[in-house]
Amino acid sequence: MGHPDDPAIAAAQAAGSGLVDLHSHWFSPRAVERLGARAVPPRFVADPSGTIRLHRAGPGTAHGHADAFALGPQWFDIDARLDHLDANGIQHQLLSWPTTLGIDAALPAADTLPLWRDYNDELAALARRHPARFSGVATLSTSDIGWSVRELERAHGELGLLGGVLPVNGFASLAGAERFRPVFEAAQRHRSHIYLHTGYANPAVPGQPPLHLHGDSAAIRGLLDTAWSFAAATITLAFSDFLRPYPDVTVQIAMLGGSSVIAAVAEQVALNADRYGIDDVRARFRQLWFDTGAAGRGGQAIALAANVLGADRIVFGTDYAPAPSVRPVIDEIERAPLSAAERALILKENGRALLAAHGKALA
Repeated sequence: MGHPDDPAIAAAQAAGSGLVDLHSHWFSPRAVERLGARAVPPRFVADPSGTIRLHRAGPGTAHGHADAFALGPQWFDIDARLDHLDANGIQHQLLSWPTTLGIDAALPAADTLPLWRDYNDELAALARRHPARFSGVATLSTSDIGWSVRELERAHGELGLLGGVLPVNGFASLAGAERFRPVFEAAQRHRSHIYLHTGYANPAVPGQPPLHLHGDSAAIRGLLDTAWSFAAATITLAFSDFLRPYPDVTVQIAMLGGSSVIAAVAEQVALNADRYGIDDVRARFRQLWFDTGAAGRGGQAIALAANVLGADRIVFGTDYAPAPSVRPVIDEIERAPLSAAERALILKENGRALLAAHGKALA
């Protein structure tokens, strides 16, 4: 099924529920071509059935060894994606590179910069073809910060993208965040949206968490490790003065920012304000938004974050592409113990307001 490029028609088609999904991923044709041409991981490999598999390597993979997983058509097929969004009432998606893959951490800048530039070009072209349906944030390098500054400038000046995406583990400590200060200086000039998504930065970025904290119950420990990584970055940004010089930069943190962990920390700080010298905990989160993607989609976790941090800090995100359907996240939010007003904020209004703040007003 084809989809017209006219923004008014596209908006009318999407009128359904008007949901705004700020956590979704896509692989561009040139990214597939470049990673398919590699002889060693990370790379794409097509199996005899035609299924493309991603072979990963480096930080974030099992014990540092290569692994592989099949990529469904939702990663590539825009018409199929639009049909799925229409069927589920999603008006608009913010697209980004999945930093989970650890490519920037595993490869030198000479190998990654052409990939990121091509991807950003194609992402911008997609957003121009379907302006009512898609926005994008540019992929930035964690190994060449000067290039990232220039690319963020290009993203705003030439490409029409809203900001950039970086791996969250680069912000697990203030020392790590300081490496990205030039990027945030450029982001302030352009009133950027910076998205912190799962993954490791280049090993030169200090203060990142260990690859594996424990050897037992690996899958369950992984949930805790992921939550810790996001909560650590949230603490860096909320409870230091790092963001103070950048009041016009918005920061989105995936997976509810470590939801239960950061909510528990924030609640304890609020209960012991004298000890921590912080009177208004919620004020610390006014530049931060937390999305409901993947590890943050549980209804109880969403309600907890809304109660402690405020429903106005939470945006709807599905992690679509790795997740083959947006429906489970929608269902969890619908079932969550939230008021109707809180649910509307999370599913629609916060995302619309955030996009509008960056010049993307939805019909």
